[in-house]
Amino acid sequence: MRDISQEIIGWLHQQQDWLQEAAERLYTSGSLLEADIDHLVARLKSEDGRRVTSTRSFEALGGSFRATAELRLLSLGDIKGIESLAPRRPLDFGKGNLAVVYGPNGAGKSSYTRILKKACGKPLAKDLKPHAFQAPPIERKCTIGYRTGGAEQNVEWSPTGAALADLQAVDFFDTDVATVYLNKESEASYTPPVVALFEGLAAACDRVKTKLQAEQALLVSSLPALPSNFVGTKAGTAYQGLKAEISETALRRLIQWVDADQTSLDQLVERLKIADPALASKQKRATKVQVDQLTKELESIGTALGQGQIQVLRNARTDAQAKRKVATEAAKACAQSSKLEGIGTDTWNALWGAARQYSQTPYPKQDFPVTAPGSRCLLCHQELSPEAQQRLRDFETFVQGTVEADAKAAENAYSELLKSLPVALSEDEIRTRCEAAGVVQDAQLQSLNAFWVCVRLASECLKAGEPEEMATPVEVPSEILEFLKARSKALDAEAQQHDEDAKTFDRVSARSQKTELEAQKWISQQSEAIHKEIEQLKQIKAIDGLARSANSRPISVKAGEVAEKVITTAYVTRFNAELKTLGAEHIRVELVMTRTSHGKALHQLRLKGATTAQAVPDSVLSDGERRIVSLAAFLADVVEKPHAAPFVFDDPISSLDHDFEWQVAQRLAELAKDRQVLVFTHRLSLYGAMEDAAKKNGDDWRKDHLEKRYIESFGGASGHPVDEAAWNANTKKANNILLTRLTEAMKAAEVGGGDAYRLHAQGICSDFRKLLERTVEDDLLNEVVKRHRRSVTTDNRLGKLPRITQEDCGFIDGLMTRYSCFEHSQSWEAPAFLPEEPELRADLEGLRDWREEFQRRGCANVRTNAP
Repeated sequence: MRDISQEIIGWLHQQQDWLQEAAERLYTSGSLLEADIDHLVARLKSEDGRRVTSTRSFEALGGSFRATAELRLLSLGDIKGIESLAPRRPLDFGKGNLAVVYGPNGAGKSSYTRILKKACGKPLAKDLKPHAFQAPPIERKCTIGYRTGGAEQNVEWSPTGAALADLQAVDFFDTDVATVYLNKESEASYTPPVVALFEGLAAACDRVKTKLQAEQALLVSSLPALPSNFVGTKAGTAYQGLKAEISETALRRLIQWVDADQTSLDQLVERLKIADPALASKQKRATKVQVDQLTKELESIGTALGQGQIQVLRNARTDAQAKRKVATEAAKACAQSSKLEGIGTDTWNALWGAARQYSQTPYPKQDFPVTAPGSRCLLCHQELSPEAQQRLRDFETFVQGTVEADAKAAENAYSELLKSLPVALSEDEIRTRCEAAGVVQDAQLQSLNAFWVCVRLASECLKAGEPEEMATPVEVPSEILEFLKARSKALDAEAQQHDEDAKTFDRVSARSQKTELEAQKWISQQSEAIHKEIEQLKQIKAIDGLARSANSRPISVKAGEVAEKVITTAYVTRFNAELKTLGAEHIRVELVMTRTSHGKALHQLRLKGATTAQAVPDSVLSDGERRIVSLAAFLADVVEKPHAAPFVFDDPISSLDHDFEWQVAQRLAELAKDRQVLVFTHRLSLYGAMEDAAKKNGDDWRKDHLEKRYIESFGGASGHPVDEAAWNANTKKANNILLTRLTEAMKAAEVGGGDAYRLHAQGICSDFRKLLERTVEDDLLNEVVKRHRRSVTTDNRLGKLPRITQEDCGFIDGLMTRYSCFEHSQSWEAPAFLPEEPELRADLEGLRDWREEFQRRGCANVRTNAP
């Protein structure tokens, strides 16, 4: 074992330190608590925990195993509501190591074993049912007596409750267990500590893995589901296939969305909307014209109301005003001959101009003013005096003079500048112009409305001559101009694209490109969720890596290697030895290790030398061969356990012939040397064979350890223990017991009447018939031949047979005939009547007296025949 320990230590030193710590804790404490598993998970997550080290000594691996305290089953009773069992008193298993419980079919043997099997927590234990032919019981329970570590316990247990931990070490063999050993893979019942270490490590790995998986399960993806119409696109495929190891370049490419992408998408959308690309081209160019006009208008206004042009207008105004002042002064000088003031003013000039035009009516084709003799005033129609004629000629000279011409020229120039000032548009006009140019955004409309307000205010102020404040120069919003110019360019490009589309346009490809771009745009909007998903995927990947470190497969492989050396070889050796001991070594079967699972080695019975895999023991062997082989496998599995716990056998010789039966009896008696063995059987042959087998352990051992019990069913209930002395004691004692029972029957009759007597008498007559049979075997034939004993014993016994006389045979034969009816069924035409008390007592006393006389006769004969 030391070599195995060193091999295991060497293997552990090749493992990560967290697993080494798990092994150390397991071997020290035997099990791992939840706190231990949490600690191991934390160690696994740390770099130190994942480092392979060789610093741990594992001194505990060299220690020896200590057997547990002895466990004995003492009794089973106080049974209520469990199957048909209702014993009047507990079934006592006695103080010896070998208890044989006999009873006919239906007596309750299997029910007792089922209770024990369930209470001991065996995996194959069946649910315990209440009595099938009675009303549901109020309570279901029993009391199990046992002793462990020297302390006796009487525990009340319910079939619906938990198994008793103290009794888990008890081993059972019955038909169900035999089937498992025969047909299925099974792990060895007892696993040495060095092998159990691997089972514990495998279980610890699974628990650590479960913890990690629980953490991983909390990492639920919150990534929005990809819209169905984007499934299959390159971007959608990349989105759905996000991985923890995605590169920064790939991630940036996945979530990036720039203006150029949006432009391409918009263009594709527009192109796909167009049913007639040629018409669309015309429309786009028409819209471009509107855009260009609006751009030109805005730029013109920006120039007209810019700081420079406003200054030009102001200079023109100043120049006109200055020249008008000079002309006015000149007019005043000219107007000295005038009788009125205001010569040269605007009003006067307007009046003079109107007179000039009117003059062509009365004086057509004559120069103005007409001052010829006889001419008249154009306003009052009076004839012009010479003075008036001269005055008009002076006025015309003034008007036609240079100073006045300069003033008018300056004023005309200024007037033209005022006329060139832009006219502000109304909101409706602005909206119409913008819609025609495709400027529809609210912010753009608001900006343009504000611009035109500034235009109106500046124009009004300038036209008014800036009487109160200076006009503010107007600037065209640069973003509007940039937008319009860009739109003009885009419209031109779109028109060209439409021209191209009119010639050749692959709509299927365009739709695919559009969907791809839309998928890219949607995915770019999930940027935050994608980053979060990638971080989560990194955590999941890290946990996957940790879970791989907690894989129990390498442990199972190593466990198989160790189990092969520590368990399988010894297990197979024991199986072969058991086959030989049971006389079944000729059956061509073998026990092989099939595999390891979670650190546990699994074994199975197989036919030795079978030519086909379909040939299995269950389908090839006979019933008896299957039974003896499965019993050998069971014994090979459990006998080496260090636990001093009972073995319970329920009809172990089912389907066995007398040779196998005897071998089984001997093996059970041999087992009983070291621990308690309980045997439940309905075969009297095994009952007798167990006594002979017990004798092979020595008469003293048989007396101290062989416990015989008999149970029966009565009144619809089963499991009643029968007074053992009535059928198990020597014939003399049994005879006296029946006499005592007859006396008790009479006392019962005094209270309960004839029915009470008959109830007791029936049992007495039945037991009397059995006593007569035993009298023939034990007294008359001196135990030379016994029905249920394998051997004929002649040693020192044949010499007493000559004492038998014809009268002895007649006496015994008469009693046998008289009481056989109480053991065998009778026809209704010839019913059996119970004997009255005096007659029954006389027969019992007669047999007693005959036995005493026969024994004395035997002694006399021995003395007479002595040499």
